[in-house]
Amino acid sequence: MPRAPVANLWQGILPALVLMAGFFLLPILYTLGLSLTSEGAPGLTLANYQNFMAEATLTDALLRSLILALSVVAIATLIAWPLAWYLAFCVSARRRVLLLFVLVAPFWTSFTIRAFSWQMVLADSGIVGTVMRWVAGPDASLGFLYSLPASIFGLTLFGIMLITLMIYSSMVTIDRRLIEANAVLGGTGWTAFREVVLPLALPGWIIGAALTFIVAVGDYAVPTLLGGGLQPVLAQVMLSVLKGTYDLPMAATLASVLVIVILLCVAPLLLLVRGTRLQS
Repeated sequence: MPRAPVANLWQGILPALVLMAGFFLLPILYTLGLSLTSEGAPGLTLANYQNFMAEATLTDALLRSLILALSVVAIATLIAWPLAWYLAFCVSARRRVLLLFVLVAPFWTSFTIRAFSWQMVLADSGIVGTVMRWVAGPDASLGFLYSLPASIFGLTLFGIMLITLMIYSSMVTIDRRLIEANAVLGGTGWTAFREVVLPLALPGWIIGAALTFIVAVGDYAVPTLLGGGLQPVLAQVMLSVLKGTYDLPMAATLASVLVIVILLCVAPLLLLVRGTRLQS
């Protein structure tokens, strides 16, 4: 027997709002409030933020986090668009299911375990290093592990999966007759992509890019296992503050800076999604 519709809309969304407030909004507000305090100083203060701006190691860590996240989104985007096009328009339904399984299956394991596995592969004593020494000589070294590019590589693998799935989910809803009409009118494959597929699949890319950016800019495991911490990102610095001086207000300041940066970068993308949907 079907359930009766909810008489009051608030009865349906109130539990979700309570969960969001309790597990998301309140912790962020508490962190922001804690960042405005200082050990040994009463009242609210901006001293932690002033110290952050004055400390070159902290601002450099933030810059590396942004470079890492933006690089991951850019590289994953370049690979995800043609891959999503191939999945949506170039393969049969049965083969598409198999390819989607291959795309998603590696991410059924822990994020940390995957990063550790790539650390073993990319190390000089790993598979890649062994092959290089066999091909180029005993002194050959990859020199890739424990660097920012290695961190970008590890997170890009996740970004490719996420952005591809988001774009694909938008592409499969596109009416094939629009692409056929483009071909009948003399349009090329590039014209079909630029004038039909790109505008309709753009919201999927925006959502995937935003989620990938959020994960990459605040990730700790991959920059630690693949980057080595020689050039730390902001998440690594925040944890080192907690382990070293246990300065909770300063750690909260670093977390708040990260939240503010994410909001400033992601909010325009979300507004763009809303604008594209209104236009469509």
